[in-house]
Amino acid sequence: MSFSLGMPALIDMPDLTDLVDLCQELELSFIELNMNLPENSPEKLDPLEVRDISKRYDIEFTLHSHDELDLGSLHPTVRRGHLDAIKEVLDWSAQADIKVLNMHLGTGVYFTLPNRKVWIYEQYEEQFIENLCSTHRDILPLAQAYGVEICTENVVNFHIPFVTRAINTLCRLEGFNLTWDIGHDARSDFKEREVLMRHESRIKHMHLHDYNGISDHQVPGTGTLDIPAMLDFAQLKNIRVLVETKTPSSLRKSVKAVKSMI
Repeated sequence: MSFSLGMPALIDMPDLTDLVDLCQELELSFIELNMNLPENSPEKLDPLEVRDISKRYDIEFTLHSHDELDLGSLHPTVRRGHLDAIKEVLDWSAQADIKVLNMHLGTGVYFTLPNRKVWIYEQYEEQFIENLCSTHRDILPLAQAYGVEICTENVVNFHIPFVTRAINTLCRLEGFNLTWDIGHDARSDFKEREVLMRHESRIKHMHLHDYNGISDHQVPGTGTLDIPAMLDFAQLKNIRVLVETKTPSSLRKSVKAVKSMI
């Protein structure tokens, strides 16, 4: 196997020691800490402790940024605040020896009109994309200097036209990478895949879970996705694969299922 398997932080397992124990039990290579959980925030978690645990147990850590961070915001003070937050996270990541920072690209809000909905970022698309490019030109060199790969994840939004155009533009920047979330892709009826495959060389990370036609984050092999094909892609590209089911019991089943397919 030429790629590493990992697990996410779990909402019902807030203690880092418990996460490490489960990671070792499942013989996985990394844990994705999640800043949406207060226990995983840089304010609460000592980066040197994370680095020490990583070395002691031979477990890598990656980091998922807060979902509400929005580097394309049309409001300068909000955008600056979010940019400063990402810079702080990158500094923390360097101290903690974090190698991957996974992020979302916010779609903003929309106005519901009598006959349609209008996305604010689509209405002001030129400014939105310029804001994204400006903030990424600021953080990408810093991330590279720290040895952190920033990967932007599809969250059932890459197929929205103004988001597609934003991704196409950002992929011209050195150091801009992608996370392929295969369950989110399935929820979009695989419309996101066209955008992802257009920038295949940028895919550096994968979130792996199944989709049963109603809900994603299902145990691999219980839904509609061709999981072996996704694992073949990860092996070909030698990228990290996060097995993203979100309870201890479903994660145990998922890891067992995935390992049987490798």
